[in-house]
Amino acid sequence: MFLKVNVSQLRKIEGGSKSYDFEEKFPPVELENDLFKFETPVKVHLDLLNSGKSLLVHGTVKTEIAAACSRCLNEFLYPLQFAFEDEWASSEQREEEARDVDLIFEKDEFEIDGRIDEHILLHLPMKLLCKEECKGLCPKCGVDLNQVNCGCTDEDIDPRLEILSRWNKGV
Repeated sequence: MFLKVNVSQLRKIEGGSKSYDFEEKFPPVELENDLFKFETPVKVHLDLLNSGKSLLVHGTVKTEIAAACSRCLNEFLYPLQFAFEDEWASSEQREEEARDVDLIFEKDEFEIDGRIDEHILLHLPMKLLCKEECKGLCPKCGVDLNQVNCGCTDEDIDPRLEILSRWNKGV
């Protein structure tokens, strides 16, 4: 999968703009111990503008990712939609103007899928939750607290200090 953007005509017209739409199936992404599978194709819309010094890219991404909830470990679909902006410069423009631009393209056609991957990873939350009010798993017996109330007590007493917990109860 390579999402290619051809800017040969756009580079010649200062102030010119061009739009691109892509819809691609992305492979699963592994980040640390988490695996994110794209359940729907990734839809990308790009608006490019030639500023004369660089190409300004305004883009949007929309997809759904299958992920495990950080609290209850159940798999769920996470809708991901965001906008981003990038600035790309040709290698010649960068050298001529000694500019600090991180995104460089060598030819009139360049691949943008690597950059889309980066934006997707940057826009994923640190902890994915199936719902905001997810109760998670019981730390004692491990049941899903969204499904069952296990009845375990919240008291977590260090066994070395257990005798002190009974002292105030008159035992």
